[in-house]
Amino acid sequence: MKIRIDDYCIRCGICIDLYPELYKRNFEEDCIDVLVNQIPPELRERAISSARDCAVSAIKLREWEV
Repeated sequence: MKIRIDDYCIRCGICIDLYPELYKRNFEEDCIDVLVNQIPPELRERAISSARDCAVSAIKLREWEV
């Protein structure tokens, strides 16, 4: 499973505050960076919660084939 943040993210920082192990603010590009390429099993529930908690539903979780 991977995380994608859509362009309509408003950069409110909720994801960074609640899930610092998954997200980080990128001040140079004025965006939110995802810190993990592939979500490890121990962070799967946290990733699902982060998508649910996003203020504008910009966080998307997807299963991609390797």
